[in-house]
Amino acid sequence: MNRPQTFELGTALKITTVLSVDNPTSVKITIKNPSNIMMVNAVSMTLAAGSANIYTYVYQSGVDDVDGIYKVIIDAAYTSGVNTYTSRVIEEFTTTDRDE
Repeated sequence: MNRPQTFELGTALKITTVLSVDNPTSVKITIKNPSNIMMVNAVSMTLAAGSANIYTYVYQSGVDDVDGIYKVIIDAAYTSGVNTYTSRVIEEFTTTDRDE
C-alpha cells in the first residue's frame, strides 16, 4: 500500500479525480479528519475545462486543524434510463503541524 501524500496544515490542496465514465449526473466530495469529523460534506466537485470526466476540488486546511490522516470520499452518480448508479473512490492524505 502506498503512503498517502503529506501536507503542512494551512495549505490548500487541489484534489483531482479522473472518472472512468463521461458526464456523470453528479460528483461530490466528502473529507473527514483523523477524528472522523466531516470537514467537507458532499460538496459538488468542479468539472475541469475541456473535459467530460476530470473533476477537481480545492480544500483549504487550517493551521489549527488536527494533524494526521484525512479520508477523501468521492461519489459519482450516473443515470441510465430510470436507474441511478453510484461509484465511490476513497483516498487519503496526511497533514502535519508546521512545527513538526
